[in-house]
Amino acid sequence: MRGAVMRSPLSAAVSLGVVAALGWPLVSVAQAVPTPPDQGAPSGRQRGGASRGDCMAYQDLAALVPVVDGNVWSQTSSPTPDFFFYIPQSLTADVPLEMVVQDSDDNYVFRQQFSVDAPAGILTVPISSLGAELTPRESYSWTFSIYCDAARPSASVAVFGTVTRVADAVMPEPGPPLTPEQQFDLARQYADAGIWHEALALTLALHWADPDNADYLAALDNLLQQAGLADLAAVLVSEVPE
Repeated sequence: MRGAVMRSPLSAAVSLGVVAALGWPLVSVAQAVPTPPDQGAPSGRQRGGASRGDCMAYQDLAALVPVVDGNVWSQTSSPTPDFFFYIPQSLTADVPLEMVVQDSDDNYVFRQQFSVDAPAGILTVPISSLGAELTPRESYSWTFSIYCDAARPSASVAVFGTVTRVADAVMPEPGPPLTPEQQFDLARQYADAGIWHEALALTLALHWADPDNADYLAALDNLLQQAGLADLAAVLVSEVPE
């Protein structure tokens, strides 16, 4: 993967410190999901943390997933969910990235290195192009790394956590494509069920398509706040092509 598809900018009017009054709430993610499964795994790292050298530019790397009971943990209904990361510094083709997903026995579901040309902002990493498929009722550990120091190839800034695929998914009824209003309601249903990846993906997509819509903006604001990511600035959104 070499290129990056740039999406519409998040509106400069985003105020991530304000809880918007919606006709419906996207609920507190920490209250919507059950306690994470205890598999003896690390609790995870949502933020990149302190770094040295060239990696200092990426120390504010953040995974757009919630922290639940001290664990970086999320749920998905998809066998091939998208992952979202806040990239604090622009990426170029000479900065290797890596996405790894492993099952509970530490077997690789997939492991892929790639690079993209992308501005600072939110980077969408789809795993469908990597041949991954998550099994219902199973939990997986994941790690996203930026190998940002050319002088030390092993040096990286990384975030990691756990994702669980739920067995019972919130699914739209068969029929014609959903209207934006129906997609917005579906995003609420995902959030109510604690299905983070689809709730965030739908809300981001709606906001990309209509950045001036105050309800979409407020819903995105609320989701990021509930995940403890309210400090993220208004940024561009890019995605790794499949």
